[in-house]
Amino acid sequence: GLPRLRGMEQEMGGEQDLHRMGGLRKKTPVTFLTMFVAALAISGIPPLAGFFSKDEILWQSFASPLGNQALWAIGVITAGMTGFYMFRLVFRTFFGQPRYSHEVEHHIHESPRSMTIPLTILAFLSVVGGWVGIPAVLRGANRFEHFLEPVFGHRVEVAAAATPTHGQELQLMFFSVLVAMVGILLAYFLYLRRPDAPEKLAAKLSPAYRLLYRKYYVDELYDVLFVNRFKDAGTTLAAFDLGVIDGWGVDGSSWLTRFTATKSMWTDNWVVDGAVRAFGFVVRLMSYPVRMIQAGFVQTYVLLIVVGVLLLLGYYLLR
Repeated sequence: GLPRLRGMEQEMGGEQDLHRMGGLRKKTPVTFLTMFVAALAISGIPPLAGFFSKDEILWQSFASPLGNQALWAIGVITAGMTGFYMFRLVFRTFFGQPRYSHEVEHHIHESPRSMTIPLTILAFLSVVGGWVGIPAVLRGANRFEHFLEPVFGHRVEVAAAATPTHGQELQLMFFSVLVAMVGILLAYFLYLRRPDAPEKLAAKLSPAYRLLYRKYYVDELYDVLFVNRFKDAGTTLAAFDLGVIDGWGVDGSSWLTRFTATKSMWTDNWVVDGAVRAFGFVVRLMSYPVRMIQAGFVQTYVLLIVVGVLLLLGYYLLR
């Protein structure tokens, strides 16, 4: 079933809504045929593989000491529902009037061989898969019934201890197939013969239809209890990461680093280097008179000597 749905998605250019399909039987014949065989098999129609597995499960649920009639009734009802919804899928997809847009119509094509060959193999196995155990059944010993004895040995032995009648098994088999056919015919009537009937029925049974359409609101409940709560937890953690880890931790430490680096640069530039420049300025200022005297010219030195002698003589004469 799942590979066939993947194939349909590719053929429809990515379209996945069954309400926007229809009339694809001739455009995708291989996919239609394999899907039709798979729907018959999973509905339990003989002599396909699903019939043998479904009949064995229903019979053991009815006749085995480990089962009861209630379990059998649930299985039969489920078989009818399976036939209904599987052929609802087939009829809505491959029969009736096309409901896809013109843009999608240009993309409709049969799947490539990488998809159709596996689909054909699966369809073939859906047909002949249940025939393998027939010779053993005719000899009075079905090997598949005892395949899991090493794992469920005790339960298999208890189930084998039941003494059902062959006629009763055939009656239940016929009834289960009849229920599956009723489900298929109901889908045929609702989605091919009277395609407007489901909408009218949904309008009359709006609360029940809404409840079933929303799957008993399990998805919404799951979103409320788990998905949204995990989203809230993720949002909270993201806010904590942005506000505390990144904000106070990373951004705060980087700001503190830049702040201390700026103050360090200011201290180094104005205090340390300023003190060095101030000391140099004082030294240069104090050396200015000496540099005026120590010019390096002999004439200047002779002039200073003469001036000094005159000053000494004047001082001596005055005092």
